[in-house]
Amino acid sequence: MGLRIASRLGFRAVTLSAAQIGTRPRELDRSERRGLISELKRLELSCDSIDLFIPPEHFTNAETMDRAIHAVRDALDLGSDLGASTLFLRLPHESIDTPPLEATQALMEFANSSRIRLADVGLGGRPLCAIEAGAPISIGIGLDTASWLADGRDPLEGLILHGGLVCGVRLVGLDETGSRVSPTPHSRIDMHAWRQAFDINVHGASIVIDARGWRDPLDGVTQALQAWRD
Repeated sequence: MGLRIASRLGFRAVTLSAAQIGTRPRELDRSERRGLISELKRLELSCDSIDLFIPPEHFTNAETMDRAIHAVRDALDLGSDLGASTLFLRLPHESIDTPPLEATQALMEFANSSRIRLADVGLGGRPLCAIEAGAPISIGIGLDTASWLADGRDPLEGLILHGGLVCGVRLVGLDETGSRVSPTPHSRIDMHAWRQAFDINVHGASIVIDARGWRDPLDGVTQALQAWRD
């Protein structure tokens, strides 16, 4: 969804993708980043968060690991320039009974030194497993509601339970076919309950209406924004 559309619909903040043509860090030099910041200001928008959804296996494959780690570092640099607070990514499955993967260790060091919070949206990565074991690491979690619902979990309960360890929430509904849709009561998301829980439990965290893969994203985000405000 374009910045102008987001502004016209009444959004005040957006999430940009560091893996999408036009907003990849390597495609934006300092001058172009200043231009993007000016465009956001002109549209009365801010950049709340950055997405970097590269395949999780790129963090474990010896041929792609270094490139994946560098991509995270570059996305953090872009996010810092744009004033973002969170970087969403999906890490590989990992047991907390073994030492961290080399890539995970590198990202933990990034998280320790960056003002931007790293948020893993996966259900089997070290961040969530460590939180559930009572030993959180420097990488937080991004709570993707549709993924939690599909896994038989209650995402609202997860938000309440993990509170400040949740770096961001990605609001997505799940319909009867298992498709990701706009978050509404019919798709098992009560926006009023989510807003109340969000205000109480995760001050300062990012909240994203994630319209990727929706059949009608424009209509869906319009409904979701209205439901959030009501």
